[in-house]
Amino acid sequence: MKAQVVADSQKTAEERGLREDIFKLGEVLSDTYEIRGTLGEGGMGQVFEAHDLLLNRKVAIKAHWLTLRQFSLRKEAQALAAVRHPAMVTVYAIGKHREIEYLVMENVPGIAMSTYLEQRQKVADRFTLREPLDILIAIADGLAAVHRAGIAHRDVKPANILLAPGDRIVLTDFGLVTPEFDLETKAAVAGTPSYMAPEAFSNQVEPGASNLLDTYAFGIVAFELLCGTVPYPGENTLQVMFKHVSEPIPRVDEQVAVPARLSDLICELMAKDPRERPQSLEAVAGQLRSIRSSLAHQAPEAPLSVLIIDDTPDIARLMSMYVKLGAPNAEVQIAAGAKVALEMVRKKPPSLIVLDLQMPEMSGVEFFLYLRGARLCEDCTVIAVSASASDADRALLNDLGIGGFIPKGPELRARLTSLVRAFAGTPRVPHKAGGPTDVGRAVEPTGARRTGPVGGRT
Repeated sequence: MKAQVVADSQKTAEERGLREDIFKLGEVLSDTYEIRGTLGEGGMGQVFEAHDLLLNRKVAIKAHWLTLRQFSLRKEAQALAAVRHPAMVTVYAIGKHREIEYLVMENVPGIAMSTYLEQRQKVADRFTLREPLDILIAIADGLAAVHRAGIAHRDVKPANILLAPGDRIVLTDFGLVTPEFDLETKAAVAGTPSYMAPEAFSNQVEPGASNLLDTYAFGIVAFELLCGTVPYPGENTLQVMFKHVSEPIPRVDEQVAVPARLSDLICELMAKDPRERPQSLEAVAGQLRSIRSSLAHQAPEAPLSVLIIDDTPDIARLMSMYVKLGAPNAEVQIAAGAKVALEMVRKKPPSLIVLDLQMPEMSGVEFFLYLRGARLCEDCTVIAVSASASDADRALLNDLGIGGFIPKGPELRARLTSLVRAFAGTPRVPHKAGGPTDVGRAVEPTGARRTGPVGGRT
């Protein structure tokens, strides 16, 4: 949730238990970029939210920790600039401020795939097969574009994959990128152990074969997406390394119900010998599309149905009554929390979701982000209701395409009834989850559009 991310980022370094921030809030870099907050940080550095004073737009600024100044951002900037693809963050500029090199990038709204997977596990939610296939196809397409540019990412993992609005999948953190054309250069052993290929641990990568490190990591990501865990967990790096090098490749279809051909493909991606892996992720994307197309089509759109998600029973019943006033024949269901709501959505996607933003198990904002990332209920409209929604939450929901906002209070009955009446009388044309619809003036706009919490990853 953007409001929480920004609030946490404005704590002092001591409060977070981390080193001192590279740039300070309000600092203006090169007379152009005003630092507004911290979007993320890691072992190499930080990513900041900033405002471009000249072009009046939000951007992301990445910089290395002061103790790591010897690592230039230039190679990462060149790698990002070399590829034109929706999976790549757009690079705007590279500069220096107080002798600190920084990279200026597109500020992309969304959540990291790692966070998304954690949220699914928190509510014990399971994928339908179509959902991970959509995500994996988009990742494979993006990596194929990277490889066509003659470079390899070398750190493919869920934390470096961003689920953005509009079904966009974005690859982030190209800090370990390797140019395939630089055949004489042997990169140092680096990466994230759970996603590293066997040859990466010994630094025995053949010249021109760094792309196959990404292929292996993509297989690990596919396994984790489908099974909920990495194939080779371990208590330390040595244990994980040994498993990657020596243990048999586990099959996905032995843990979850998937077609054998999908499990076969993932085993090929995780082959110990890089020569036995698929040599092109374009071909892998094609195989994934073929598997997806073989899935049975779902039944036609159901009649108007409404799901009310609110943990206060009395208010939920009131809203149910208001819905019936607007559409007497509507099928209304009530969920007291996110976990129950997800089960209902999976069983029968509703036409309209009325979502309370204040819930203890998972906030309404988190639920909506999750719904969008999972591509659940793509043909439904989501309307937020709240007695005390923050401007930041409403702005984030607007940016991600929520249908509108109704404040709880004296006007709730009239507005909700009017919205449902208009919705029930309007032909329901398929549209993305939470997308705006012409259901009248019953809802308030959620706020001015703004960019979200992630631009690049460290």
